[in-house]
Amino acid sequence: MILLGLIVALALQPDPVMIRRIFEDALAQRRKEFGTLDPRTAQAARDLGLFLIREHDVSAARAALAEAVEIDKKLADVAELASVSPPEQAALLWLRAAKSTDPALAARALAALGELKEAASDRNGAADFYRQSLAKEEAAVGKDGARVAVRLVALALVTEPRQALPLLQRALVINRKQYGERHPETATVETNLVGPLLAAGRLDEAVATGRRALAGFESTVGEEHPRTAAAASNLAEALHAKGDLKQAEQLYRRAWAIDRQAYGPSHPETLADLKNLAGFLQETGRQQEAKALLSGARE
Repeated sequence: MILLGLIVALALQPDPVMIRRIFEDALAQRRKEFGTLDPRTAQAARDLGLFLIREHDVSAARAALAEAVEIDKKLADVAELASVSPPEQAALLWLRAAKSTDPALAARALAALGELKEAASDRNGAADFYRQSLAKEEAAVGKDGARVAVRLVALALVTEPRQALPLLQRALVINRKQYGERHPETATVETNLVGPLLAAGRLDEAVATGRRALAGFESTVGEEHPRTAAAASNLAEALHAKGDLKQAEQLYRRAWAIDRQAYGPSHPETLADLKNLAGFLQETGRQQEAKALLSGARE
């Protein structure tokens, strides 16, 4: 009986190919009935484009959304088109969407512009867009909305530690209120807080915050998850600074092991973990061991 129920359930799952054909037929029908410049045609193109985004067919999604934008010029469609466009084209589209009177849409567009600047290593430009995005997000959802915390973290990560600290502390308050003490989003902010606390010389707080972050990820995403590795690495830095070398080494090695298993030995995250461990070994007088680890990674 259970097997029969499973077969029926699987049979009832929608076929993406069939659904795509429905959307494509609907668009063709709207073009035929109402013409290529009618708002109803734009809606059909929009529906197809959004479906194709979910199906990860970026090229086809771009074509459908471009048709919707050409017809009705809606900034929401401009934003969706930007999300599937190459960086140079996306930047111009996001700038258009950022002029929206809808603060949530403007916040999304400004944040995307910040991400483009950050990807181009323009931290100052990124920070400017992230600040604008934060203001729009606060207007959209209030000072304590969950998306406000996301904007605060993005801004913090492109600013100096002294400026980042109050931003992350505020984000942590929001996430604890929104999600609770043990949640991946809460733990993410705690992990990011470790560095600024260390930079401020607040070693005990950095260690305590790092321990909470690690425990939070272990209890939510699991002990072998890459986010747990990131928390282990940051806590290792705090313990290293505080002089607890034994625990620090254990955590450096744990982060490396997790990411090696998750990503493979040549992934940038794995190599960053290895570099951290090798640097620790060199600082603690084990140059030969550090050299052997780095030589093994290059082979």
